[in-house]
Amino acid sequence: MLLTEVKVLLQGFPGKTSRGLLGFCNITLIKSDVTILFDTGFFSDRHLLTQKLEQEKIRPEDVEIVVLSHLHYDHCINVELFKKATVIVSKRELEYALSDEPKKAGDLYVSEHTARLIKTGRVLEAVEGLKLSANTKVIETPGHTPGSISLVVDGEKKTVITGDAVKNAWEFKNGVAEMFYGEKSDVAKSINKIKNLADFVIPGHDRSFFYDRKSGELTFYGNLDLQLYARLHPHIDQWTVFTISVAAP
Repeated sequence: MLLTEVKVLLQGFPGKTSRGLLGFCNITLIKSDVTILFDTGFFSDRHLLTQKLEQEKIRPEDVEIVVLSHLHYDHCINVELFKKATVIVSKRELEYALSDEPKKAGDLYVSEHTARLIKTGRVLEAVEGLKLSANTKVIETPGHTPGSISLVVDGEKKTVITGDAVKNAWEFKNGVAEMFYGEKSDVAKSINKIKNLADFVIPGHDRSFFYDRKSGELTFYGNLDLQLYARLHPHIDQWTVFTISVAAP
């Protein structure tokens, strides 16, 4: 069987602040017979994302396929870095982003700029079962937005990269979403669809986790770490560092 490597380049964070949403999503690299990037993050990710790709000996122009789970700014803005890549996005998501639907739904997170940009490039419509490599395929997982998609990678364990169809482990466990702009009934259907497929889940904004379909138990893979650096006083030269660190049980 063809060896496929799945690696989270930038780890998502399942939290928000009094100032608003952090918007740190998982950005995932899939190396197989083609080089695939799942989601591209927000402006603040740009420099670190290119550094992480360099560590993998990958230039932006080497990325052959970019999969956009949906067109919220925190997942799609940096797609413009990958000028030679074919962009995979659902037709429904493009229609949604370029229509009045987000305004009617109160969805302020859609990047209409990105939607218009990718329409001018190489775009391949994401449909159920679309194969992107020998063992990687698209599945439709609407709910968070009407055109959300996920990616299934077959291997020793079946990995599902969900975007915000599953933002965090809490949503996965409870089968509900705290924020969605598609049909409410689709949220639970998509989460159940992922549960029926996955041995390993890379959610939109959380640590990855193993899932035991028989017992329904999940186990986090790796720690959750985030540092906040602040200039708190004009007479202190060093940054004050606040650290959030949660070990895997």
